[in-house]
Amino acid sequence: MTRNPLTDTLVEDEPLGEEPPRPRAWLIGIGSPEDNFATAGRILQLDGIRDVRFGRDEAADGLSLAESGATLRVGIPFGWVSSEHAHLELHDDPSGVRFTLGDLDSRNGTVIGSERIVGTVRLRPGDVFEIGRSFWMVREMGLRKLGGPRLAELDPTGTASPHLHHIHRTLHRLAKSSIPIVLRGETGTGKEYLARAIHRVSGRSGALVVAHLGAMAEERLDLVLFGGPDRPGLFEEADGGTLLLDDLGELSTRVQAKLLLALSEGRATRRGEVSARSFDVRLVCSTLHDLQRMVEDGRFRPDLYSRISGFVAELPPLRSRREDLGLLVRAFVQGLQREGRPTRITSNAFRRLLRCAWPFNVRQVQQTLSTAALLASGDGTLTADALAEVLEQDDGLPQNPDEVRALRDELVRQLSRAGGDADRIARDMNRPAQQIERWLERFALRPESYRQAL
Repeated sequence: MTRNPLTDTLVEDEPLGEEPPRPRAWLIGIGSPEDNFATAGRILQLDGIRDVRFGRDEAADGLSLAESGATLRVGIPFGWVSSEHAHLELHDDPSGVRFTLGDLDSRNGTVIGSERIVGTVRLRPGDVFEIGRSFWMVREMGLRKLGGPRLAELDPTGTASPHLHHIHRTLHRLAKSSIPIVLRGETGTGKEYLARAIHRVSGRSGALVVAHLGAMAEERLDLVLFGGPDRPGLFEEADGGTLLLDDLGELSTRVQAKLLLALSEGRATRRGEVSARSFDVRLVCSTLHDLQRMVEDGRFRPDLYSRISGFVAELPPLRSRREDLGLLVRAFVQGLQREGRPTRITSNAFRRLLRCAWPFNVRQVQQTLSTAALLASGDGTLTADALAEVLEQDDGLPQNPDEVRALRDELVRQLSRAGGDADRIARDMNRPAQQIERWLERFALRPESYRQAL
């Protein structure tokens, strides 16, 4: 029968939208000091697995994995692990997956956090558990798959976080496009590092040009961004390449308007000139601030936000991805070994690393390990005592993310006012000069940039 298009109602036979992916279980190997974290970063998707059995397998070169039906056996090649050490069970739950962890009467016990467990207990996603000096975590996330080995082009250190894997995969796919990207994250989360990697993968022939906007007085921003007599601006310098606008949330609404005009037209006019010069740049912006919230509060132009936010990557702080600490330690140790400085970290020292909040994120870990390595014993062993000596210096630093952000904003204001004079800042803030220098190092704030801004 022929359908009458004027009177017959169409039947909707296509789905109205994808169901959100059901949370999946992931087992993550954080690594072990026993093998200098050689096996750190293993991520196992546990689809179809209901029981994970951990035990010793000294014949294995690294971890051994054997799957039988709904059971996965994980062999760990350390003498601290009993032949049958612990079991992890996965239970269906209306909201996803529920985990329980049980010790199998092992000699050295099974530990969650710093507590040795008795019997079988509930294990929460994100909890670190220890089996014979090897460290593990489970995550529950609705990801279908992780990125492939090419993601190492973005971050050679790698990540054991399924969530960050997903972000890296998306950025890798977007790198060769011209889509503008915003990288948002706390200080020390690697925003500039990722921006440089995006440029490297992009294949663009021009240079990567970095503009630290927070380090410039407003009256200089026009000159720096757009140029002046006999001086090209950063848009011209980045022509054919990538322009990273760091600290974008610090811009005044006046400069935001000029930036919007330049991006909309693809042209910039030097100070004192009439004709505009065309540019072709890939724009990457980084910020500590929630630009969407700033738009809602009237502090950031919505049309500019729309122009720059082709994709917004929210970089998670280290405290929410502690599974990456093993990879970070491995990269650090390998770097020292390449310099001819054999180094290893003890299990107690690594436990101390896992307990820290790391308000300054990856940068703070790297600085802490670098200093502690100088205090290491003669054979290059980095102990918990050496770490404690370094971490005690940070007692005056805020631990709350909002307080960290407020301290950074205050330091930026003081640097601008004092023209980068750290001694003057110490006097104005009534703090020891050494403490101001340590804070500036933690935030990677460069006083010389502010001296140029006067």
